[in-house]
Amino acid sequence: MARNISMVLAVALVLSGCDMAKTQEVQYDDSRNPFYQQAQQDLDNNNPAAAAADYEKALGANPKLVEAHYQLGHIYSEKLNDPIAAIFHFQQYVKLAPNGDKTPEVKDLIDKLSHDFAASLPNSTTQNADDYAKLQADNASLKKQLDDATRTIAQLQAQLSQHHPAASTPVTATPPVPVAPVAAATGNAPGNPGPANDSSAASPTNAVASTPPRALPLDATNAIAGSAPNMADSGPSKTYTVVKGDSIWKIAHKMYPGDTKNGMDKIQEANKDVLTGKPLKIGQVLIIPQ
Repeated sequence: MARNISMVLAVALVLSGCDMAKTQEVQYDDSRNPFYQQAQQDLDNNNPAAAAADYEKALGANPKLVEAHYQLGHIYSEKLNDPIAAIFHFQQYVKLAPNGDKTPEVKDLIDKLSHDFAASLPNSTTQNADDYAKLQADNASLKKQLDDATRTIAQLQAQLSQHHPAASTPVTATPPVPVAPVAAATGNAPGNPGPANDSSAASPTNAVASTPPRALPLDATNAIAGSAPNMADSGPSKTYTVVKGDSIWKIAHKMYPGDTKNGMDKIQEANKDVLTGKPLKIGQVLIIPQ
């Protein structure tokens, strides 16, 4: 009797073990899940969105498909730009396979995705810390460049003072040499100067500035016969009498050979009181600046 009971218990244990193994095999064997197989085909067809949907269906049928979690983590992070979903599935993979071969890789991916997501948030602590670190590095680089430039300048100044000592010696200003006043032309003979307070005496402080001559309007008193010369000297400037066929360009061409354009400007400026858009008149006297 006892022997029969032992045999029954042994058979029951064998049968239960087979059922548990079969159940575990179904739970972890991805090849038996039709949704998993379809997801693999979707990936082969370069359709990550459909693959993600089929992997999710496979997990709905069997939440312990660790490889489905692994594949979904990569699809969401690399193809669909969904770091939150990727982190979730990677965490499920680590939870289901804490000692798996891919667990160290998955943990690193979780850390990287978490850091990148936090840095993408506006005014995040991570982003501000990265910006602050970058500013510190830039500041240190600029400070080093400034120190290098300062040392280079000091070395160049030292070399310059060795080769050219006068360059480092302060320059002393030479006092101006006084200039003797020049006497104006008077009726007194040389060696017999006139009175000291003679108003005709010239000096740097009382020299009378010469007033430039002005163009004379044409009238009966200054008209010049056509047979008389049409140009006369008048101190620092000359005068020119307009003849038939003259123009400002012709006069400038005669008086300023090779510089007609500037000559026209000079004549117009010196005679702007009488050349106000009016045509030239025969016998009109114009000032010709030197």
